[in-house]
Amino acid sequence: MINTGIHQTSAGQSGGAETGPPLAVAVVSGDRITYEGAVAALAAFPGLRVLPRGDERKADVLVAFDEAASDQVLKHVERISADQPHARAVLVTDSITEPRLVRAISLGVVSVVLRPTATFSEIADAAVAASIGHADVPPHILGPLIQHMRRMERHGSGAGSGLSARDMTVLRMLSDGLDTAQIASRLSYSERTIKSIVHAIINTLGVKNRTHAVAYMIRAGLL
Repeated sequence: MINTGIHQTSAGQSGGAETGPPLAVAVVSGDRITYEGAVAALAAFPGLRVLPRGDERKADVLVAFDEAASDQVLKHVERISADQPHARAVLVTDSITEPRLVRAISLGVVSVVLRPTATFSEIADAAVAASIGHADVPPHILGPLIQHMRRMERHGSGAGSGLSARDMTVLRMLSDGLDTAQIASRLSYSERTIKSIVHAIINTLGVKNRTHAVAYMIRAGLL
């Protein structure tokens, strides 16, 4: 973890020197106790400005707490990342599988902190590091992650198509017969956003329409 110089004194008060405007941080958690505890702890660091609930789209960094990187929290991160492309996300979790980690990274997570051994000082450091483009994944899951991604490449997962994980999700739903309104409802997006995603997919693949896009990906063995 990068040492940013942000720390707390032994008396529990904020310490360290600020080197610029505070970093705008939004805390994301489905658990109220975890949320309130994280907000209070991170707000004590002088280099961080914790945003109130509802202002997540103004954040430089999202710090998402979830014991198993659930779909609920990851979808929340994805929605904010879609609206705020410059924002980075740090995931604080008890444990995570390789497929779930791949999905988290595809949705905007750049660093993972394992909660059982982490301190809030380390989480604050991870947030600052993420804001300047540094990624961090625990060493013991980095190797399995690389192997998992290699397996994905071999078996076809959208790699080489130029499509993102979100694009592939929308395509799979289209192939299942869902219309844009149903997809929007399931992914918690507006129908207009889904139509924009479909339009971008069609342009990326150079096909005529959504039906052609699904057929193209099936023939390529990517769907």
